[in-house]
Amino acid sequence: MDINPDRLGKVAIIAAISSREEEETFKQYVAANTRLKMGITFVSGVRTDVTKTFVKSLVACALQSHIIHHHHNEIHAVIHAGLECLKGVSSDVAAESSLKLKVAIVSDGRWLVIAAHGESAFHPETNHERMGFGVMHL
Repeated sequence: MDINPDRLGKVAIIAAISSREEEETFKQYVAANTRLKMGITFVSGVRTDVTKTFVKSLVACALQSHIIHHHHNEIHAVIHAGLECLKGVSSDVAAESSLKLKVAIVSDGRWLVIAAHGESAFHPETNHERMGFGVMHL
């Protein structure tokens, strides 16, 4: 099955849900066939810690991946998309539940999308998948 990564959100979601092997192939495809910039990072810990570090991790990833420049409006876009994504991925999670998230940041220079996919668990028997998504203009 071929999937056409023709929208920013779709690219971010595919990157966030990809395995390590799929990620490398997908990154190469996006680099060769689009003008999109993409960065991927991982954030994990108990919910209260993830809430404190999530946006900082995303800003660092976006800067290190050259998705954004060190300009206030571009950092502001990462903050807002990151908060929107965090709200989706962490809603209804008990305070001390563990989160393990793979986060993809994608931009076309006008818009920035952040998608997070991973697992949460309060107890090993309750482990399940979660996803968050955020979009902001640059």
